[in-house]
Amino acid sequence: MKGIKISIITLFIIVFVLIIMLLNAGPPKPIVLSGNNKITIVQGSYCWKKITGTECVDKISPPEILDNNKIVPFSVSPQSKIKINFKKQPEKVEVEKWMNNDESEKVIVEDNSISVPNEKGKYIYIISGRWDKGSSSYIFSIKVK
Repeated sequence: MKGIKISIITLFIIVFVLIIMLLNAGPPKPIVLSGNNKITIVQGSYCWKKITGTECVDKISPPEILDNNKIVPFSVSPQSKIKINFKKQPEKVEVEKWMNNDESEKVIVEDNSISVPNEKGKYIYIISGRWDKGSSSYIFSIKVK
């Protein structure tokens, strides 16, 4: 009988901890794909409501974030498609191509996909999502061959 009580208490504690972890989780991260290949993304700035309050983190510029995380641009073919999938779909998704410190260019998102440029070069993209709990951005880099 004592063993059953201990098992029930242990199970209750595990379930309680899992619920707290879920309620205190950060923004959903996207899976970014080129074909079947996963492109590495890095968390950008975000504001997110947690049970402990709202957490806002303002990050450095996208190129600096990629450099600090030693992210190598992912090689892609000209005009190929990049798919952006979220486990929890945001209310709104926007993608921008980073130009320089003062400029970015909006990119058309169709069916959760973007088309990469035709011109060879290195490109940095910022994905922004908005949910009922807040907003978040993610950065990735590609190299058009």
